[in-house]
Amino acid sequence: MANKTVLILVAAAAAIIIAGIAVAIPSFTQQTPAKQNNSSTNPQGNNTISEAPVSVLKLSRTSIPIDIPLRKGLYDGNDVFYVVTDASDKSVANLFTNQTGFNVNYAPLLSKSPEGSFAHFFVFKNGVKGDGPLGFQNSVADAQPGEAAYSPLWKLNFVEWKSGMTPRVLKSDTEVADSANKGEVTITQSEIIVNCPFVKWSNGSMKIREDQNINDDSPYVGGQVLKIDTDKMILTTLAHRGWGPDGKTIYYSVFDATPDMPATMMGVLSAPLDVKLAGTPVAVDLFQFMNGIKGSGPMGFQAGIGGANPDDSAKYSPMWKISFIQWKDPSQARVLENIQDVNAMLSNGSITLTPAMEGKHVVNCPFFNVETVTGHMSK
Repeated sequence: MANKTVLILVAAAAAIIIAGIAVAIPSFTQQTPAKQNNSSTNPQGNNTISEAPVSVLKLSRTSIPIDIPLRKGLYDGNDVFYVVTDASDKSVANLFTNQTGFNVNYAPLLSKSPEGSFAHFFVFKNGVKGDGPLGFQNSVADAQPGEAAYSPLWKLNFVEWKSGMTPRVLKSDTEVADSANKGEVTITQSEIIVNCPFVKWSNGSMKIREDQNINDDSPYVGGQVLKIDTDKMILTTLAHRGWGPDGKTIYYSVFDATPDMPATMMGVLSAPLDVKLAGTPVAVDLFQFMNGIKGSGPMGFQAGIGGANPDDSAKYSPMWKISFIQWKDPSQARVLENIQDVNAMLSNGSITLTPAMEGKHVVNCPFFNVETVTGHMSK
């Protein structure tokens, strides 16, 4: 939600703060200072406008509709549609990038996802020709949204028909297991995790945003998806603008979150298994502002700051653990653009940092660089 920014609503934030949750301020790795006025990463520039008694930071192109290619899979005999945004294996990330033309991030941190935090995809290495990732039938999922086992993160299991068998399309994980038990196929479990949020399935879909007139002042609430076109196999969704740890411009799209309340308010899927990532390296820090300079962030203040850029594979993950920054004296607020700024204000006591919802608020919002967003702007 906001930049890798994830949205937590003011009401929830206020409730947490009023409740007086005591929080220990974590230490942060120092980052390289941001380069100022770099048109390649900050294409439109920033304008700070003083308005007594507050200041306003106006970012341009804060929400951009983009087109992400859809892929088709199977669950219990029904078609499901999903997007691929990140993969823990570089060759798999390159495979999906080359197949669709949309950059899939290499995110090796996803391989650290603990057992129970991901679902399973069965990918076919031979058999019936089709549109699956390896040129055969569509992949088979073992869960869909609304089920306890659903996760946007999927471990890949490779299915191969044995010599002498007559291949057929397997339409469910039960059929895959039965074929394995009969000795028709082998199943090889990998350690590869991919971020493949479902956007449409047998009995539902992500919420379609009613207000489709998108501009720099469009709110986060009301849904992230503008259109799901299963004929052209295109998802049109919003990409929100934020900052990376070094002040570089990034964009992100929001697909799911936990707990349920912020997910519902953002108009995305509730994915309870995401909470299992909160205490792991898979959930990277994303800082949102609760007061200070007004702007395009999800709380109505400045845009948030993510703990990693999408091209920093050693530190990046599409799963973000949200924390709130609050100025002790809002009249002294300044624009913070990078992690060094955050650390400096923590050190001099100007701000406090509070993990959202007792550290259990995790959002799946993959980051995109400027080139990816501008190259896939919805026509």
